[in-house]
Amino acid sequence: MVHFKKPGTVVKNVLPLAFIGLSTATHALDFEVGETKASVYGYVQLDAAYTDGKKMDAASGFTPFVDIRPDNIDGSDGDLDMGAYTSRIGLRTNTPTSNGPVNVVVEGDFHDGGGPGFRLRHAYGEWNGVLAGKTWTNFSGFIGLTPTIDFTGPVGRPNPGRLAQLRYTTGGFSVALEDPDGFSVGEGILSGASGVNQSRLPNLTLRYTQGIDAFAYEIGGLVREIGYDSAGEDNYAFGWGVNASAAYQFASGITLRGAVAHGDGIGGYLFFNPGGAGYTTPDGSVETIKATSATTGISVPAGPGNVNVSYAMVQADMDDTAGLRPAPPNTLYGYDRYDSVFLNYIWSPTEHVSYGVEVGYHQAEQPSGTSGDITRVQGMVRYTF
Repeated sequence: MVHFKKPGTVVKNVLPLAFIGLSTATHALDFEVGETKASVYGYVQLDAAYTDGKKMDAASGFTPFVDIRPDNIDGSDGDLDMGAYTSRIGLRTNTPTSNGPVNVVVEGDFHDGGGPGFRLRHAYGEWNGVLAGKTWTNFSGFIGLTPTIDFTGPVGRPNPGRLAQLRYTTGGFSVALEDPDGFSVGEGILSGASGVNQSRLPNLTLRYTQGIDAFAYEIGGLVREIGYDSAGEDNYAFGWGVNASAAYQFASGITLRGAVAHGDGIGGYLFFNPGGAGYTTPDGSVETIKATSATTGISVPAGPGNVNVSYAMVQADMDDTAGLRPAPPNTLYGYDRYDSVFLNYIWSPTEHVSYGVEVGYHQAEQPSGTSGDITRVQGMVRYTF
């Protein structure tokens, strides 16, 4: 097995493996080509879910909060879905040079558009602390996230999504220039006039990660510019964000985790941010939208696995956006807050095999107080190679 240094420093015993997937896998198909050592890894996963709402393709792992109907809107209820779209395959290589090894990772799954199209998840190289390509954003990591079976996971978290970037890492500190238009959820500009998002500069992210025995923490920061082009006129605003995460594992194996994030114009760096990055005023200028998220959870060893319980929320300040045409796809009903609660049991009866069952409750709320909710019962079977 080839071992790779991850971007940043982590403490493996407190990381939520269900989120990280195979980035911490210890099994792979290993071979050598000349001086290059390579590993092919992946898994096949069946997802099945029942949701007491409209059809939501739950087995694709996607929790589309946009489709949660407010209580005052009627519609059909109840949907069962099954799929294998979260199955994935990847290749890692390690090639020695006279000035240090070059590591390359290429990984994909079948989750494009919610499935079954093939999707590139990771494609990056790393040499002497310099990383170039597409992988997890440098703004945040996984330390504060409790495992879920739902592929979307908790909405109230700093988004560890994948972006094209150029990153430098030394010890526990890393800095990166990232694609300003890479997130498909939580971004966009709310506007009363037609136009398109306009980006001039890459986003700047910084992160510091550290572990002390059974305790791990990380802090991250973001500086960005958001813009909107309407009728040939470009307008821009400054945005920023910060986050902090921590985890602690007791001697009994019980692990506590938590994460908080806040920003103004932070956009998709808060997962499923209902407000987007900003909005336009009647005179055409761009204003940023403040948003806050938080998540906490606990993992308790039980038999061959763990019981995981977690809560998450994300809320955007939408007071000045009434009547604007929503640009982000997750603002269909004008929600400004999402809440989620997860309870699951994930276990492994033998090597290369994992099972999981989960109940998730999700609520969406409008600024007026009108809300809607769904409950999802979900299960998965994973075979890893």
